[in-house]
Amino acid sequence: MIIYILTFITIIILIFTNAITDAPNAIATLVGTKVMPFRKAAKLSAAFNFIGIIVMSFINISVAGCISFMVDLSDRESGIIVLVSAMISVIIFALVAMKFGIPTSETHGLIAGLTGSAVAIYGWKSVSLAEWINVIIGLVWSILGTLVIGIVVSAIAKKCMRKSNENQIQKWQIVGCCGMSFMHGAQDGQKFIGILILFFSLIKNVPIPHTIVPWDYVWIILYVAVIMWMGVSIGGKKIVDNIGGEMVKLDNKQALLSDITTVFTLFTASMTGIPVSTTHAKTMSIIAIGRNNKTKMDRARVLSICKAWFLNFPISGLIGYFLAILISQIVG
Repeated sequence: MIIYILTFITIIILIFTNAITDAPNAIATLVGTKVMPFRKAAKLSAAFNFIGIIVMSFINISVAGCISFMVDLSDRESGIIVLVSAMISVIIFALVAMKFGIPTSETHGLIAGLTGSAVAIYGWKSVSLAEWINVIIGLVWSILGTLVIGIVVSAIAKKCMRKSNENQIQKWQIVGCCGMSFMHGAQDGQKFIGILILFFSLIKNVPIPHTIVPWDYVWIILYVAVIMWMGVSIGGKKIVDNIGGEMVKLDNKQALLSDITTVFTLFTASMTGIPVSTTHAKTMSIIAIGRNNKTKMDRARVLSICKAWFLNFPISGLIGYFLAILISQIVG
């Protein structure tokens, strides 16, 4: 019973951690261009994250399904060990990265942690190759796809936004922030909905239905939405400063284009059921818009962020693997 309670608490902590460390991407450019102060922007973002989780769950919940079916946890006791090990591995990596102001992908940390923990307990046969293919597609889309979209958006903007004044652009930046926040909730909220569906299926010792019906899990959807709302309200100021003002110096127009690019990337992924990293999408959109407009870039910061992305998969996976072995020995 204790490990079940510990697992549930750990999942809630991870949802909260994601909201603090990942959601700041939505307000990074808004705060970085001085359109809105950090605290006010965080509260606005929290509201639209909440809405995004609920609305997208009833439009297309397949991202939650992807996470739920990522690994096959065939029995309750061992499955719970896999879950708690995976959650702890993500939290450890995210908190260490947050200390240095480096944006990480809880999405990929979660997937790697689940995979490493499941391999430790069940072996490679428990890992779904089909869902991992979706993850790889999402990784390529969030990085290369965002770069291409950023170039296209910049080209269109040069023709359509010539007469826009700064005041108009700033107003649209607020709309862009709302869209970014909505899509963060739509993407990342579903991943944790998927984890909680997996958790309660283990507790009840019943299989997850092949087709997930949102109304059957409405209380889980609302629960995740509330926890993320609380976390986003707090925000992660150091990450906001790192992405929005120090990595690339964007003006108001470029900041707006970055938000438009990211929203398009995340919306496409959500509607096709592909899990992507909102951190990757937002960061790459800033880089794409900045480079396309020949904006000065802090290459050292970009490199440190890319290193964190590269290390996320193996480190989270290894931590999950060894934690699963350790906890199984303690419990057993």
